[in-house]
Amino acid sequence: MRVEGERVRASGSIVRWAALALLGALVVGACAPAAPAASGGASSTTLSAATAPRVLTVGITTVVLAFGLAGANSGAGGWMSATELHTDGLVTSAPTTRAPVGRLALAVPSTDDGSLVLAPDGTEQVTYHLRPGITWQDGAPFTAQDVQFSYALDRDPALPFVNRDAINLIQAVDAPDPTTVVLTFQAPFYLADALGAREFWLYPQHLLADAYATFGTTHDAQAFLNLPYWTAAYVNTGPFRLTGFTPGDTLAFDAYDGYFLGRPQLDTIRVRTFGTDTALYASLLAGAVDVFMDQTLLGNLGFQLDTSWPTGTSYLITGYVRMLIPQFRPELQAEPAMLDPPVRKALYQAIDRDALATALWDGHRELAAYAILPPADPNFAAAQDGLRPYAYDPTRALAALHDTGWVAGPDGALRSAADGHRMHTAIWVNPGSDQELATLAAYWRQIGLEVDEQVIPPELTRDNQYHASYPGWTTTANYDDGVLGRLDVPASAATHWAGSNQSGYDDPAARTLLAAYRQAIRPEDQLAATRAISEYVAAELPFLPFVYQADHLGARAGVHALDDVAGGAGAGAAYGTYTRDAYLWDLSS
Repeated sequence: MRVEGERVRASGSIVRWAALALLGALVVGACAPAAPAASGGASSTTLSAATAPRVLTVGITTVVLAFGLAGANSGAGGWMSATELHTDGLVTSAPTTRAPVGRLALAVPSTDDGSLVLAPDGTEQVTYHLRPGITWQDGAPFTAQDVQFSYALDRDPALPFVNRDAINLIQAVDAPDPTTVVLTFQAPFYLADALGAREFWLYPQHLLADAYATFGTTHDAQAFLNLPYWTAAYVNTGPFRLTGFTPGDTLAFDAYDGYFLGRPQLDTIRVRTFGTDTALYASLLAGAVDVFMDQTLLGNLGFQLDTSWPTGTSYLITGYVRMLIPQFRPELQAEPAMLDPPVRKALYQAIDRDALATALWDGHRELAAYAILPPADPNFAAAQDGLRPYAYDPTRALAALHDTGWVAGPDGALRSAADGHRMHTAIWVNPGSDQELATLAAYWRQIGLEVDEQVIPPELTRDNQYHASYPGWTTTANYDDGVLGRLDVPASAATHWAGSNQSGYDDPAARTLLAAYRQAIRPEDQLAATRAISEYVAAELPFLPFVYQADHLGARAGVHALDDVAGGAGAGAAYGTYTRDAYLWDLSS
């Protein structure tokens, strides 16, 4: 059975920093015992001898090296969509819509009750009232002071980060009492009332304050990131507490008895890593996996599962925009012509997006992308068909390239009229995108380009500096409006090569448009800002959307999970992942 999931606003990127240099230290940390449970009712599940534990297995294809800011933030492999198994945000999403609702916060801030105020000086003040009685998974109280401390960690430029779209706009965090947090934003921010775990990751002050103070003196980021807290001793506020940590294999999470929304129905959730999507697929058919997350079954495997998995339900998700992105750093771009918008426009017209969507997604031609946002985004109307002028037309593409100084010789190869060199480029893709790579390269070869094809080695998929060093083009995906982050400040060594804009695209005019979008509070202002960005992208083509990614997640029969897919979202969402109600997941008796 296949059900289309609703998608609305989201922010952020698909690729995030994960230092491979940590691997050895993290594996060592994996061998350490899990932190001891706290006394006084804060322990993980205690079962009577007569009660069989209720255990559920979740399948992903991500190697989990660490948690929080020390871990990777890539949506690939399904891990980030599992965030709310173990970590809560101030806000999550409603069961059947993308409307934000309070989670650690009692309610979503609003102008109606005065908890969201636009000040005369242009700042925005947002007050979150925390639920009383929330505790960390070691039993310590969760307070507004933890939020203050987390802000310091999240914004520290010497440390990697999960997402700083919101953090960089906050200029102050005040805690007038233990259950009240007041955030002051430099300017209005459209997600100020919807801060999920990804936008504002929270950390326990009582466990990290001393180590962070030491870091402030030594400036030894590696020592701070090597703390057991980021691996086997991770503690947060979610419904399931980490009790077993084996990178590349299995993570075990036991129900936290002290969870503020009530003890979870399940006793244990095991998150199992599979080396390939085909291995996960086989385990689903064999009944060894109960739930699989999004971004795990690549290509047409998700569609194949629909017909070969009679004992389960899978859901079709289409919120990701897949795109081609050129390298904009002149010192890395092997063919300088790719920096020329008319050349990019011609290359865009050489790609048949309708045929590509049909080939990639089991005949779903409607998933061809002619806009910068997916159809379910609330601002889609302002971007709809904005890229239609670049519909497939290889004849026009060749004519446009001729106008820019590229001439096809007798052999059909494009050569520079100035010096005779052939137009040569490369396309880099992540593992699993082989068909996409071959098809895109074939389209460009048809008009005379030389194209190198490179699948990024699996061991380098989390190396952001390597990702940012591609010499021609790369493909990637962003969830909903996360694609707009491609116009943000370029990633660099100063940001650990993390961030949405790894291509090095650098235009102040684009950032001005992006700022206007992020500061648009009213729906009509968001539409106007989206339209302006759509027109800019159509004129400059800093990225080339080609399909909306068909994705799947699902659960086997007898598992009560994911029936609230319509309100959930993928890893790139600002709030409300598919695991937001995991404390209610259950197994049929």
